[in-house]
Amino acid sequence: MENQAPEKKKNVFLISGLVFLVLFVLPLGSIYFLNSGLQYRKTSVSELSDLGKVGDFNLNNQNNLPVSPAMLRGRVAVVNFFSENDSIAKFQADRIAKVHQNYNDVEDVLFLSFIHSDTSINLINAASSLGITDHKQWYLLSTQGNQWKDISTNNFKIPNIENGVALVDTSMTIRKIYDLNSNPEMGRLVEQIAIVIPKQKRRGM
Repeated sequence: MENQAPEKKKNVFLISGLVFLVLFVLPLGSIYFLNSGLQYRKTSVSELSDLGKVGDFNLNNQNNLPVSPAMLRGRVAVVNFFSENDSIAKFQADRIAKVHQNYNDVEDVLFLSFIHSDTSINLINAASSLGITDHKQWYLLSTQGNQWKDISTNNFKIPNIENGVALVDTSMTIRKIYDLNSNPEMGRLVEQIAIVIPKQKRRGM
């Protein structure tokens, strides 16, 4: 009997400790992480701005489908311009591909990549050489003459053509320009695409 008393007392303390943990510590921890997540989202949203609407253009993609700002309405677009240097363009495509992998089954997210060409070009072959295989979500567009520079600077507000990536929301508003060569900024792009998607629908569902 004497040995049972300390054991009972020990069990009481153990149960009391567990009750305290469940009723107070765990809820406080949940609130902390929820608040941290909310604050992180607010910070991320505050980084997005209004850089103006996408300027008008009309070009055919590798599927010979006309692409214009009007078709971007209701969709999120990630936009970049490939270098005329083949090795640099392949590097750029690999960087964009990493972003694409995160959203390759999400509806209403488009990737627009512009190339510069003064001659007739087979865009399917050009896309293949860049590693672009998702022709339904990742559009390759060919520009001629001064279009490559003009569309980048004027239509998408990208000051440094080969390094810039534009995020366009569903209202065709340019929200931010990212540095293609910066891992943190490209990671931020992945996060902020999710913020401007009103509702993520998976392709094929």
